[in-house]
Formats: sequence, C-alpha cells, structure tokens
Amino acid sequence: MKISVPDNRIESGVRNLDKILFGGIPAGELIVFSGSPGAGKTTLAHQIIFKNATPEKPALIFQTLSEPTAKTLRYLRKFSFFDAAKLEDGSITFIDLGEILRAKGLEQTISLLMGHVKRVKPAFVVIDSFKVFDELAQDREELRKFTYEVALNLMAWECTGFFLGEFRSIDIETNPLFSIIDGIISLRVRLDSGEHQRFVQVIKMRGTDHSRDEHAFAINSEGLEVYAPRLTIRRTPENGSVTSEASPSRVKLGFPHLDKLLGEGIVAGSTLLVSGVAGTGKTLLLLEFIYKGAVECGEKGIFFSFEETEERVIANARGMGWDLEEQIRRGHIEIVFIPQPDIMVEKHLLMMKDRIESLGAKRIAIDSSSVFLHKITDPQVVREKIFQLATLVQMSQAVGFFAADVPYGSHKLSRFGVEETVVDGIILLTAVNNEKTFKRDRFLEIYKLRNTSHANGRHKIEIGHSGIKIFSGTGKPSVKRAPTKSLKPARKK
Repeated sequence: MKISVPDNRIESGVRNLDKILFGGIPAGELIVFSGSPGAGKTTLAHQIIFKNATPEKPALIFQTLSEPTAKTLRYLRKFSFFDAAKLEDGSITFIDLGEILRAKGLEQTISLLMGHVKRVKPAFVVIDSFKVFDELAQDREELRKFTYEVALNLMAWECTGFFLGEFRSIDIETNPLFSIIDGIISLRVRLDSGEHQRFVQVIKMRGTDHSRDEHAFAINSEGLEVYAPRLTIRRTPENGSVTSEASPSRVKLGFPHLDKLLGEGIVAGSTLLVSGVAGTGKTLLLLEFIYKGAVECGEKGIFFSFEETEERVIANARGMGWDLEEQIRRGHIEIVFIPQPDIMVEKHLLMMKDRIESLGAKRIAIDSSSVFLHKITDPQVVREKIFQLATLVQMSQAVGFFAADVPYGSHKLSRFGVEETVVDGIILLTAVNNEKTFKRDRFLEIYKLRNTSHANGRHKIEIGHSGIKIFSGTGKPSVKRAPTKSLKPARKK
C-alpha cells in the first residue's frame, strides 16, 4: 500500500522509509545521516536525491575528503535509481571540496560552498562527509562558526540539507551542528540473531511524529529497502476481523473427513498451527491443504518451505498422486523455497507479504514456523513474529496452516511455547507405538478452534497414496456444542 505524502514532505524513494517518517521527509529541513563507515549513509542520500532532483529543483552534492567523485559515480552506477541523464541536464551536480579543504581550510571552503549555492539555487544539498570538518577545524570555536554559517545559509535559501558523517553519541552532545539541525537518522550494522544486519532509526525529526523503533533494512540493486513489519503488516478494520463480524464467512478445506471434524468451517482470515513431532505428517497435511484448495475449491495457494526445495516438494506430491506441477503451471499454486541458512525474518516477512498479495492466495502454508524463527531466542519476539505471520493471513482473508515442530518427549503444543496463544486454532498430530502391530499409530486432534464448534478427541489417521485418511469411531465426529437449557419442568422433591 502506497503511503500518502503530504505537500510539505518529500518522497524518499526508499521502500517503507516514508512509513517510518509518517509521511516522508520534511521539506526545507537539515537532516543528519549518522553511522559507521559502510552503514549506507551515502547510498541513502543519493537514492533520495536521484528520486527528487529535477532541472527545476536541482541538487548539489559536495564531496569532502571521503572519496573522489569519479569513484562515487562508479559505485552509484550499479543501482537502478542511478540516472545519468540527471547529471547531464543539471538536475544533480557533484562538487569536490577535497582539494580546497586541504589547501585553504574552512574559511575558503565556506566561501566556495555558498558561492555554488547562490549560483545554482538548489532545492537539495548533500555534504558528504560533514564529520571531516571536526578534524580540520583549528579549535571548537572555528568549528562552531563554520557549522552555524553553513546551516544558517542553507536555511535562508530554503534548501533541504543532508549532512552525512560517522557521528557518535558523544558528538550529538558536543558538536554544535546538533543544536541547529532538524533531524537525525541513524544507520547501524550490528550482530542480531546470529547475523550482521543493518538497522535504521529516526532519532529526531523536529515538528513531526515518526516511528522511534529500529527497523532492519538491506542494500540491494534497488538501493535501500526498509522492512518495517511493525508498520507494513498491520491489522486494520478493513481487513475484517474473525471476532467482530456477526456472521463471519467460513471456509471448507476440501478434506471430507477433516471438514466434518471442523464443524461449520474455518472463519476466513484464521490461522491454524499444525503441531507435532517429526514424522507425524505435518508437511504432508500442509501440502494437501494447498493442493486440494486449488483442485477441489478453486482457491489459490502458496507454500513457503524452509527445508525442502521446490523440486522435492513437487516430488513428494507426485508420490501422493497429486499433479502439483500442473497447478503451478496454471498459476493456482506457488512454491517458495528459502534455504534455512538464508532466513532473515524481517526481510522474508516483507517478501511473503509481496508474494501472497501478488498471487492473491487464499491458502497459505508455512513449513515450518519453527524453522523460520529458529534464530530468535526471545519468546516475546517469537510471539510478535507469529502475530505478524497470522496478520498476513488475516490481511488476505485467507486460511493459514503453520507447521510447528514439537520436541520429542515434550508436552508442549509448539516449539517455543508461545505460538498457540496467537493462532486461532491448533491441529495436533501425534504418534504412539502399537504393541500389537509393532507399528506407530498416528492420530489427529482438533485441539483448539476459535468461534467454531468442532469435534472432540483423537482420530486415527493413515498416510496412503492419496494423502491423509482420517477415521472416527462412529463415522460421525462428536461435536462440541454450547449447552442448552432443558425444556422439561423441574421435578418436585
């Protein structure tokens, strides 16, 4: 969903950054991009400039002692946002201040810098890096004077300014720049969930509200891409709610016996956890859920796999007599394989959202949520991510089946012990040794299903050529129903 950008804001051109800023970059303000070398400051600034600079609203990019302009341009050409025409038509001008800085110092530099500003009358000014002036100033007073003069002149010309630098927390307290500027956007690289990841955070943005959380991002051929699932994956009244509708729409799965156990059907937008130890049939149940949705119910489905490749998933389906390839060819089913070592939760949550929306999926299978979240050690974060996965299902008004691995010998319903508090239902798969046959008997139980009358107890299942077959003692499941008042008069004692 494209966010509305107010008239006094600038579209950043960075996916989801405008959502973090609650409407884009405030025009005419001076903003610092802080972070260690390689954090993404230069790429962010150039992505914004190439998005917005025009001959009528030109940009000046001042290079100091960071790197020569020729090297910067070679680096920028690999990004899709780079447009060489903007360098030719005067939209963007690069100016190297390095030589005059080394030879003349700050006094001559401010004169040259403001001379270019008066000549071009830019809408945007980038100084990369501003931190170098700290090192060239003879004392704090000279730095203060230089900083104030640059900032006040740019404000007088109503420029939107971006000052880049390797600023630290101590700089925010002591550098005179930070008493003038309007905003601070911090970019960091740090170890998170066993991997080095990039994070962006809006520390300050004068006169506007904004997200104060850290948000993971990546740099790819498009430039920066911010994930921000807390802002991009949200439940709203327009999504519909499984608890707010008087008569919510319900879905049949296309499993004759399982549909009987589920009673009147699953409320659209619901998520069910398919829990069990290894070998109980979780993956097969998810695959049959997707396949029968396409074949029996005409519903598009998407299967996210973190352990089996698409080829192996198709081969497994073929072993059950299901022509999964034909459904994929018709565009009814999509298999998305993400190797376990490559999982990045924030990144892949956004990818899942895109793929679900692109397909228009009404059935979503995740095999498994335990593997997807295996790097996360904080149960509260696990709960938040399960909620976001469930929100993807609700946003699509689909039905979601999430496989969950239960440790052997455990009485838990899920891997982390928090998933069951988020989902709408639980299908529990178990297996026990049969001392008579010396085989393992498999069972299925509808352990929980919100807002729905459903069958009680365990029901034996068998995995055969055509998939999972469910048996019940009477052939008619025992269904939970709300107690009713007796119509017979009370007996007198």
